[in-house]
Amino acid sequence: MSTMSRDELSRVGLQLLNTHGLADVSMRRVAKELDVAVSALYWHVKDKQSLLGAVVDRLLASVDFGPPSGAWRTDLTARAEQLYETLLTTRDAAELAASALALGTGGEAMRRALAEVSPNDTTTDAVMALLIGHATLHQQRLQAQAIGVDVSGTTSATFRQVLDLLTKRV
Repeated sequence: MSTMSRDELSRVGLQLLNTHGLADVSMRRVAKELDVAVSALYWHVKDKQSLLGAVVDRLLASVDFGPPSGAWRTDLTARAEQLYETLLTTRDAAELAASALALGTGGEAMRRALAEVSPNDTTTDAVMALLIGHATLHQQRLQAQAIGVDVSGTTSATFRQVLDLLTKRV
């Protein structure tokens, strides 16, 4: 059995997310992986939503943005693309990030990273909405394709195309 902490819970949760998807990340499953009683988890997280927020925070902690260059469009685009790719590399991460942000249980690092280089809160919010929405659509299409659903008629602009359009309008 490994040392239990919020960090360890988020590590196991992220591993389960990658392997099984969001529907199978549960307090019971994390406890089983750690070989502890479910009640032991509540010393480290308030509830399942807090656990999922910790998973999002762990995922985002892996992103290294580097210092801002001072050119906000370049910096905002680069950071948004890094976050987008990070969400796409982990199964169901976009849906999880949307939920954590909506409930205030995690994901604040995403907004902070964008706000640090954004010209205003409205632009930050627009890029956040684009980021989460586009990544969610992309992941849902990939999952549909994996089970044989034809999604060829659902093509849309790429994330970068829409991000470029958005940052040029500011």
